Amino acid sequence: MRQLPMDRTRWITTLCAGGMLMWAGSGCATGMSGSASMTPAQAAQVADEQCAGVPEKERELGLLAYRDGVAGVRTLSVAEQVGKVKFAHARGAVIEVRAQPGMSGPWLGRVAACHMALATAGRGGTGAGNADPLLVSGVSVRVDETATGYVLSVRAPDDGAANEVMRRAQALTTGGTTTAMAAH
Repeated sequence: MRQLPMDRTRWITTLCAGGMLMWAGSGCATGMSGSASMTPAQAAQVADEQCAGVPEKERELGLLAYRDGVAGVRTLSVAEQVGKVKFAHARGAVIEVRAQPGMSGPWLGRVAACHMALATAGRGGTGAGNADPLLVSGVSVRVDETATGYVLSVRAPDDGAANEVMRRAQALTTGGTTTAMAAH
């Protein structure tokens, strides 16, 4: 994954899902944390702002709208150093999405932000919630470009949430009905 210099990345921050929703201009990050709360009217306003111009299919399904484009899923490992010892542990999932016409990293970031904001406002899809890795409480999402598409790193705040994110992400590549790619 490539890191952009901070001066080339534009961060937009709004409250969402009882926490923060962040979107960056060229490597995107979207996150939810439980540090603040919003009224239903505030949540609806955030959802309206995040979803401006996002087609209905992406609003409803989020990342699941691109299920046919998912090339693979792997564990997101995070290394932490305690003194001189380095520990690595699972902290979520890395989802590889094949590039499609009209798709970009910022676009995938917008779709994720919109989808999460609608769920917070109680206006999200009801059927995909248990299968959607973006709707696990406290997750953050980072979108980076690769040679063949995009990598979405879905990071969870704790081990239980990380296991749930990974379970849901793996379901994107196995079984169930597939969803056709949405055209932009």
